[in-house]
Amino acid sequence: MSFLQPLILAALPLMALPILIHLINQHRHRTVPWAAMMFLVSAQRMSKGMARLRYVLIMLLRMAAVGTLIFALSRPLVSGWLSGVGMSQPDATLILLDRSLSMEAQDIQTGESKRSTALKKLAELLEKHDVGSQLVLIDSASGEAQSIESPQALLGLPSTGATSTSADIPGMLEKALAYLKANESGRADIWICSDLNENDWDTGSGRWAVIREQFAQLKGVHHFLLSYADRPSNNVSIRVTNVKRRQNGNRAELVLDLLIGVEGRTVQTNGLGRRVPVEFEVNGVRSVIEVELSPQGTLFAGHRIPIDGKLRAGWGSVALPGDSNPLDNRFYFVFSEPPVRKAVVVTDDARVGEAFRLGLAIPTEPGLQHRADVIPPARVGEIDWESTGLLIWQTTLPDGLVAEQIEHFVDSGRVVLFFPPSQKSHGGSLFATRWGAWQQPGQEQSKVSWWRSDADLLAHVGSGDALPVNELRTYRYCAIESLPAENPGTALARLGDDRPLLVRAATDRGGVYFCATLPTAQFSSLARDGVVFYVMLQRALAEGCRSMAAASQRDAGPGVLADRSQWEPVAPAEDGPGVSQRELHAGVYRDGDYWIALNRSLAEDRSHGVPVATVDELFDGLSYQRIDDAVGDPSSLASEIWRLFLLAMALALVLEALLCMPEKRVERQGVGDFTVPGTGVKGAARNNLDF
Repeated sequence: MSFLQPLILAALPLMALPILIHLINQHRHRTVPWAAMMFLVSAQRMSKGMARLRYVLIMLLRMAAVGTLIFALSRPLVSGWLSGVGMSQPDATLILLDRSLSMEAQDIQTGESKRSTALKKLAELLEKHDVGSQLVLIDSASGEAQSIESPQALLGLPSTGATSTSADIPGMLEKALAYLKANESGRADIWICSDLNENDWDTGSGRWAVIREQFAQLKGVHHFLLSYADRPSNNVSIRVTNVKRRQNGNRAELVLDLLIGVEGRTVQTNGLGRRVPVEFEVNGVRSVIEVELSPQGTLFAGHRIPIDGKLRAGWGSVALPGDSNPLDNRFYFVFSEPPVRKAVVVTDDARVGEAFRLGLAIPTEPGLQHRADVIPPARVGEIDWESTGLLIWQTTLPDGLVAEQIEHFVDSGRVVLFFPPSQKSHGGSLFATRWGAWQQPGQEQSKVSWWRSDADLLAHVGSGDALPVNELRTYRYCAIESLPAENPGTALARLGDDRPLLVRAATDRGGVYFCATLPTAQFSSLARDGVVFYVMLQRALAEGCRSMAAASQRDAGPGVLADRSQWEPVAPAEDGPGVSQRELHAGVYRDGDYWIALNRSLAEDRSHGVPVATVDELFDGLSYQRIDDAVGDPSSLASEIWRLFLLAMALALVLEALLCMPEKRVERQGVGDFTVPGTGVKGAARNNLDF
């Protein structure tokens, strides 16, 4: 409970007024012994216990009436988190806003989304509270701390609007930690507004243990989670999983693979799947087809759209009818003639080099051109960095000029796969990672115990089937050591002893991977089993070559348009986002002959909700309160209840009046004049005996 006028609570000692008045009233008359009335003592003792109880109740009700009046004047607020707010006024209030695409799930009747509902209710609540001298917003899209003038200003800021991005809740909490420490904020409230999407919370990350430890060292920091955990009802999403331009003589066509996902209630009607219209747009030309939608979603592969044979590059989109989340109903794509997919393998082991060459040389689909060159470390200077999309480095980690070239290679959007040298490494580190000692696991530890199947190199295939990663065996592996140890890369696969087998290093652009074993029979079954090894290499090659193509698909996020300064918006043509926010939204951009399409990430479509119990465990040991809310719920997070206190005061006064009513009495009267001996007091006496 908290109060809009907390200073009025200083009047609570006035509740003692009835007791004070009672004590003063007792001393208004002198007590004079009177022998004629002594026979009444025994009768008074008979009713003394009940009378005292009645007097105590009357006194308590009078005190309650005064107390409830004071509470009503202080304008109390209550909500579902009575124990959390109002303990003390904060010096700072931090708002961590999840702006991910999943927060745009709407109540179709009101048009309000989870994000807009959270903003309105939180702004209303904070307007009624003292937010301290610092009101700070950390949004998931930019990740930067921004000072806010007032809670109501949250509703009109560009940095609180909808986006097509994903969120990084642990990263936002790390930003909050850094802000509190840098500003020495003292007592602080941290509000997290989120829909508990699995992709955004990354509950398996090792960062959570560090976050808990750091917050535990700060005194007076309280966490409030405004949760919108309910999942959308019957939401359908669409994305293009593959787009190719094919030339047949003077004619050309686009070949698209579509993935239509379903979330929420079943879409079946009378046991049959329903048909949904899908709109295609290519360079402004529209067409519509109907697609049969199953309860689990649909993979619609190989849809062909004829185009002008002279059209070498362009853009398009696919769209579904509106539903509970409008931002996942359209997906943009761009196309161009594919470049040669070139990979360079640097190794001094011929057998290892041949394994890589075989895995890279065979294209995944017709029409693609692959090239894999295997060279020794001494010929690194011959690499054509501009035409290479993937670099596989299987030798001692480089330094000096070569290390700088590799870093620039990654910054340009390319991919590097590092494999350990066959012998003990005496090299340094690169991308905050280095090789440790070679180790030989036991039989059970040689199996892959866990791998990330929702995204990256080991994700499920397009049909939804998992890669047979659990069938791999590792006979020898080299330890992957992250520097510094508290900021490790993201593990994509782990062995039975929990040691990482495949790690993705943290980079702003491009991709850097470290694999702890080699694809030869002495070290692992990677090359022998083949499927996982081939898919992993092909995905790395495709990712590295995207930045080389004249048309590329990218996930919306800060910095994705930074490689070119003259990106011009192509679609959407109307109501496009401002310059500062455009890379956070789905759309198509062009710079001369180069095209780019921005969309939500694949993980955003595949992610599910995290159980609230799992989220609660992440804050174990911290001052934390979860507030469950829902879109369409008209109730406020906190409401005034002074009327209830006035009602309680009236009830107390009524009960006090009933207790003060005189009881039925049998009177024994005697009237006469008397003089009190030794006092000179004269008067008349009348005896009343109550039975």
